[in-house]
Amino acid sequence: MQALAPGHRLRWPGGEAQLGRAEMLAAHPPAANRAFVAAFAMRDARLKWSAAPANRRLVGAGLESPPLLPLPASAEVLLVSLDLAFLLDAAGRSWHPNLAFRRLADGGDDVAWLIGAALREECREGGLHGPDYAARLGGALAVRLAERHVRLDTVQPLRGGLAGHRLRACIDHIERNLHRDIALAELAELAGLSTTHFARAFRRSLGEPPYRYFRRKRIERAMALLAETDQEIAGIARDCGYAAQSHFTSAFKLQTMTTPAAYRRSRREAV
Repeated sequence: MQALAPGHRLRWPGGEAQLGRAEMLAAHPPAANRAFVAAFAMRDARLKWSAAPANRRLVGAGLESPPLLPLPASAEVLLVSLDLAFLLDAAGRSWHPNLAFRRLADGGDDVAWLIGAALREECREGGLHGPDYAARLGGALAVRLAERHVRLDTVQPLRGGLAGHRLRACIDHIERNLHRDIALAELAELAGLSTTHFARAFRRSLGEPPYRYFRRKRIERAMALLAETDQEIAGIARDCGYAAQSHFTSAFKLQTMTTPAAYRRSRREAV
């Protein structure tokens, strides 16, 4: 049985990524303390992915743990496994006895796709950029999985966070107004709190400060528009709140490690 080359495994506190053949990774399941697994693979010339709880007790009532990608034994697969504590801490959440995950469909998440592609390249390069880089990518994937796929009605917010209805109101307001700047005082007033109290509570609820969440959501909106429409990049920049295309390009590259034009090309070449 073929062994993983040393340069094809990345480890960080709370998780690891392995790059290898499907048959080899199937013979080496994640460690017992890993709670969640995501698999990324090239199929039909496109990087696809799926994710599932590695522990059956994390599958909610009425749900089944979905299988990972059905692939030929020789297919190259990136397997990312995460500790439950790492996943929840990244999202600013705490353990709840009824914690469960939503049913996950293959693909359909540009952000997870981009993080997986970056981890895949880092594995190929033998961890060229160092353990901190891998940990940041793993943390970004954990935030995305927790945000999109944890059933938040089963997870208790960390003490000191925003009440559920206030948090939902703020998130909805942000999503509706990504095209313009939003002042911290505007969100604080919506939540009925002082700006200082609101900023602290928001970070406790979502694991990142309001301004960072807002910037990330802008870029995620831009990624969707780049992948799904033929709109000019300058127009996407304006729709996502950037007055200048150069500013948008800098912000996009800072968060995704690629330019808007390169990202659009990669998504179209992958189809």
